[in-house]
Amino acid sequence: MRDRCKYSLTLALGSCVISAAAQQPSTMTAAGYTGLEVTPNALLSPWGHMEAIYDNQVPGVVSNPKGHNFVAGFGLLPNLEVSGRLATNNLNTNCFAEPCGVRDLSGSAKVAIPVDARGRFRIGAGATDLGGAATNFRSYYGVATYAGGPYEVSGGWAKREAVKGQHPRSPLEGPFASAALSPWPWLRGQLEYTDKNGWAGLRLFTPEGWLPQGWSAHIGANLRLTDSALTERTWFTAGLSIPLYSVPKLQQSGPALAAQPAPLPANTGSDQTAAPKWPPVEKSTSEAPRTTSPATTTTDSQLDALAADLLAKGLEDISVGRMPDGSVAVRANNASYNWNALDALGAALGSVSRILGTGPTGYRLVLTQRQVPLVGVTGQADCLRDWIAGVTAKCTAGELSTPGTASMEALHSGAQWYVNNLQPSWKTLRVRLSPVLRTRVATELGALDYSLGVNVGFEQPLWKGAYFEWRRDVPIANSDDYQPGAAFSPRRVKSETERLAFTQVLRLPVDAWLGAGNDATAQRWVPSNLTAQVTAGRIGSYFDGALGTLRWEPGQGRHRLSAEAGAFRNARFGSFDAPGPETAKPLLASYRYDFTRTRTYLEGTAGQFMNNDRGFQLGMRQWFNDVSVGLYYKRTHFNSGPTRELAGIEMSFPIGPRRDMTPSHHLQVTGTSRFDHAVETVIRNRVNAVATGLGMVPPAPSLNDTFNSDRDGLVYFEDNMQRIRDAAR
Repeated sequence: MRDRCKYSLTLALGSCVISAAAQQPSTMTAAGYTGLEVTPNALLSPWGHMEAIYDNQVPGVVSNPKGHNFVAGFGLLPNLEVSGRLATNNLNTNCFAEPCGVRDLSGSAKVAIPVDARGRFRIGAGATDLGGAATNFRSYYGVATYAGGPYEVSGGWAKREAVKGQHPRSPLEGPFASAALSPWPWLRGQLEYTDKNGWAGLRLFTPEGWLPQGWSAHIGANLRLTDSALTERTWFTAGLSIPLYSVPKLQQSGPALAAQPAPLPANTGSDQTAAPKWPPVEKSTSEAPRTTSPATTTTDSQLDALAADLLAKGLEDISVGRMPDGSVAVRANNASYNWNALDALGAALGSVSRILGTGPTGYRLVLTQRQVPLVGVTGQADCLRDWIAGVTAKCTAGELSTPGTASMEALHSGAQWYVNNLQPSWKTLRVRLSPVLRTRVATELGALDYSLGVNVGFEQPLWKGAYFEWRRDVPIANSDDYQPGAAFSPRRVKSETERLAFTQVLRLPVDAWLGAGNDATAQRWVPSNLTAQVTAGRIGSYFDGALGTLRWEPGQGRHRLSAEAGAFRNARFGSFDAPGPETAKPLLASYRYDFTRTRTYLEGTAGQFMNNDRGFQLGMRQWFNDVSVGLYYKRTHFNSGPTRELAGIEMSFPIGPRRDMTPSHHLQVTGTSRFDHAVETVIRNRVNAVATGLGMVPPAPSLNDTFNSDRDGLVYFEDNMQRIRDAAR
């Protein structure tokens, strides 16, 4: 009878009248890979999308599959998806006090590639349950898929970790197969088989236009066709897919864009220091920025109007003047575009084009952050105006340079300032509101414990690169295990001063010191774009001391090396609510490589961390515009303790308006340019002890905050010309 049901459902799906070929949608499954419901396919979560799904059962828990299954996944790279999974029979039971069943936090990954030009045939491989102290659902698999229009057929082989008796297990074992049919874009029927078990299901998708562009959602019902304790007889699932960003089209890099109006400069893929120009002109033999000789002379009223327009755009520390060659010198500090300095640069270029673009006037613009030069642009204002409007310009609209490729101070050498330091930053107090979230996921005490608060920060700029800040945490809500005296109480958000510190950022002109009189030697051998920062005061709520940082980002910015060292005293050492050593002496070195083609950062850090544990951290960070997703692995130990290994996933995104309020009346209220939250788990450790404070970097101001969240190299600005132009419009 059961076999008849299987064949009847297959015939019913096959007899549907397909009025239009519906492209087969991809969905995340309860196991943490893209597939149907139980088995994987060789499709992937779309690059740049975040997927979230929920099932009201835990497939694979033989003794009791009832429960909750949460999965969050990301299309991290064009051929890679990763996900994190929380599988639990219950949400709040204390496993130390009574049986709680399974509570498992793990990660999964899958790679897949097309094998034909149309992408209908694909092959993939992956693994589930890669992290956590217990590997309840680990399996490895290979799969091949045909997805042509409304049809999808997959087959493969899986190997799960050996289990005995009623122990939880992955449903995947041995050969598996699946088939799906989408007669309409909003409906999918499916059949699956693995390990002598079968399932059927239906999915309903939101029609196009119901959700924001790029979003999709679905709900589904599932039916077990065979006798098995691996799943419930019936259960439901729900999912949501959100685009984090429209990712770059890899096939359209460099010269392929030349057919478009106002084309972007080609990415050479090398570390040569020649600055990019837009639109492209004949290659210059000089690597120094150049400005087209102006044919008109600017009036004082134009300079006044330009300064006023920059002020209206929310910029500060504005200076406008004339260069000896007749071009216009412009300098402004970014105070309002805290999501991304690209927007500040575009806004400044828009002002230059509107005010000076009526004639062939040369300009030299330098944008700063905390009064430290970030990027420079030189060009001709009328051609800049054409480029912004999408008209093919006849001369160099703009030529980019950054401190790693040219001296920013030299761009304004000899300038006679007509407007000098309009809207000085030291006259404005910044008030920043940032959320504070601390969590513990899938511990023996609960599926999710949290402590939520808000950080109210006051920042007073002083002089060039210097500022003083006071930041205070204010609690909002806690779960029971974060209450005073509970297990996670030491890490809860408390009403206290989180930071009271002075910070000085300083660009070190080593090339000028050591290469004076020999520019060629200095450019080749002497480090350029070397920045130092010193922070002194209280950080991390109870550490008093000082931290020094050095950062070197040579050339176009693909490479970044940094080192930091500090000495701190724990002002509340011995208190239950002040975990950490009596004295902290962090000493760390790090390296980052920017793989520009996919906007991927590869990072490594090693040394002694904040709590005096020693080890290293390796990771990758994938950028989707102003959102990033990072994966990392830590290996660290204390002098008298065992080596601990942890793996985690982190999301980072801005909170607040894309452009903050304009500084006025000596006050500016802003959001946070970067909110980070990570979920990590111990790996290769049979005891699932809660590990806190391991591999922690000093909770002090980071130079990344000054340098556009570590996105300040020439290759980054060159890769985002379109956003600069959009902001200029």
